[in-house]
Amino acid sequence: MNEATFSRRRFTGLGFTLAALNPWAAGVSAQSAGAAAPELTAAQAQRDLRILQRAFDALHPGLFRYATAAQLEAAFAAAAAAVAPGASRGQMVLLVSRLAAAVRCGHTGVNPSNQRQDVVDGVFGRADKLPLTLRWVEARALISGSAAAGVEPGSELLAIDGRPVAAIAAALLPLLRADGNGSGADAKRRSQLDSGANGGAMDRLFPPAFAPVGGRFRLTLRGRADSAPRDIGVAAMSLAARDAVLPPPATDWRLAIAGDTALLTLPTFAFWRGGFDAKAFLARTFEQLRGVPYLIVDQRRNEGGDDAIGRDLLSHLLRASYTQGAYRAESAYERVPYELARFLDTWNFDFFDRTGKVSPPAPGERNWRLPERPARRIEPVAAPYAGRTLMLVGPENSSAGFLLARDLQASGAASLLGQATGGNLRGLNGGELAWITLPHSGVGVDIPLVASFAAGDPPDAGVTPDVAVAPRWADAQSGVDTEMQAARQRVAAWRAAARTTL
Repeated sequence: MNEATFSRRRFTGLGFTLAALNPWAAGVSAQSAGAAAPELTAAQAQRDLRILQRAFDALHPGLFRYATAAQLEAAFAAAAAAVAPGASRGQMVLLVSRLAAAVRCGHTGVNPSNQRQDVVDGVFGRADKLPLTLRWVEARALISGSAAAGVEPGSELLAIDGRPVAAIAAALLPLLRADGNGSGADAKRRSQLDSGANGGAMDRLFPPAFAPVGGRFRLTLRGRADSAPRDIGVAAMSLAARDAVLPPPATDWRLAIAGDTALLTLPTFAFWRGGFDAKAFLARTFEQLRGVPYLIVDQRRNEGGDDAIGRDLLSHLLRASYTQGAYRAESAYERVPYELARFLDTWNFDFFDRTGKVSPPAPGERNWRLPERPARRIEPVAAPYAGRTLMLVGPENSSAGFLLARDLQASGAASLLGQATGGNLRGLNGGELAWITLPHSGVGVDIPLVASFAAGDPPDAGVTPDVAVAPRWADAQSGVDTEMQAARQRVAAWRAAARTTL
């Protein structure tokens, strides 16, 4: 099981200078709290950071995959210096997000679903959000939805309170999670600037970093017709109020059949306690697809969830058995240290005691060895899908979504079209996960407890699609889905080729 709901470039050093932390070291408290005293004293904030550092050291099995001990030590020391005057909860969210992102792991971060109520109310629930939704295309910010009068969807957002959007993106990207150092990891970070379930950095991290002045933002916009930029003032909103006007995209699975082509949309594999029977849905779907020669599967918004769902889908598309490679699994501990246990939560507390289940670290190694995960053979169902399958993929696919893309391509069960995925072919940190709640700030941080290491020497990269297609600004502004359009053109080419061979 993979818990999905849980800088800009390679780190040449992870130290935060105070200048690099601005506006967070000073501007956040000044803007959002006025002259009020910090919510946390320096001692409280620094204790939270020490607890987090201890948790990373004791629990995270992939801590040093992409960052060195010296780099992380310097990062924590600089964060401790940044809170010397005390800190707000918003500032702690920013600092902790940056520290988590420094590990360069897609399952390590400040998950809004695992926060104490004072963080939910005092940071994420405040009425300091932009009254619009955003999509970033070709490094430009497209307004995809607006709850503010005078702000038209399809306009380009150029600046907020005089800050160019490029500068805002550059400030937020080092706070965003992704696996590794490759271009797919960079794209995964950029995808989190978009509004949506797997993104939302502009809702979670932009407001505490660049708070509205007097409850308002000054937006610099350019309309659809490439008109001259104009400024407009808008009131900030809470996320709940904005969602009432601009509901988030649905995460329901959908099947649509038009003529000889079906479109299966799979926005998530995360159905914890939701009651949705994905296996039964897929069985019904492929019954309906008998005789339909072309299938497009759209999983671009699918970060992951239960990877067993991906294997079940794969079994419907395979024509012959496929073997997932064996991999090495490691844990940072045999038993979770007692002094950390009271700050931790998870869905299965057996994760915290591996007595008798792990081998001690080899000389010079840090991690304990779990039993090697053997190769897994996946067989096709009795009557697999007989048509041709094209899957749309992208940087949001970083957990179970990445695993499905990897296996579909490796097995030849589908062609992949779109952008490189997130995740990493070297292996992921995940499968078992806990979250630590820092006692003074209340900030919660997801920490994966198992690291997988693929055999051989795979690249530091996600999955590269068979056909590379990226969204275009002109298409996005006019409401055209560049990748879906390319997918339908690909199917048309298949159709034409099939007619030629008759």
